[in-house]
Amino acid sequence: MIDITTKLLMEIRNLIADLASTLILGKNKDAANLARILSEKSKALAEELAK
Repeated sequence: MIDITTKLLMEIRNLIADLASTLILGKNKDAANLARILSEKSKALAEELAK
């Protein structure tokens, strides 16, 4: 079973890839939403690692 830290890291990796491709395509509104989600996932990872 995958632990929460690994799951969050995989989600963050995918979000970064999505964000990069979205920015390359010039979809700034979509990129802003992805950046917000990335921020939330990064915060959750930081909190998990601090335990």
